Amino acid sequence: MDQDMIATHLKKLDRRLAKVEQILPGLATKDEVLAAIAPLATKDDLKALAAETKEDLVELRRHMDVLTESLRGDIHLIAAHVASERSKHPGT
Repeated sequence: MDQDMIATHLKKLDRRLAKVEQILPGLATKDEVLAAIAPLATKDDLKALAAETKEDLVELRRHMDVLTESLRGDIHLIAAHVASERSKHPGT
C-alpha cells in the first residue's frame, strides 16, 4: 500500500472511531442492564404462572360446565311449562 492509501484508511478509521466514541456514553453499563432486567420474570416464574393459569382454566371449565347444565335444566323446565300450557289451551 502506498502512503496516500494508508492515510485514507486511517482517516476513515478515525471518523468511524469518533462516531463510536459519540455513541458510547449513551449506552447502558452491564450493571445498569442487570438492574433493569432484575424485576423481570424468570423462566421458572413463567412456568409456575403457566401451571397456575392452567389450573385456573380447568376450574373455570368445571364452573362453566355446571352453569351450562343448570341452564340446560332451566330451559327444559321452561319448555315443559310452555308445552303444558299449550296442551291446556289448544289453538291459542
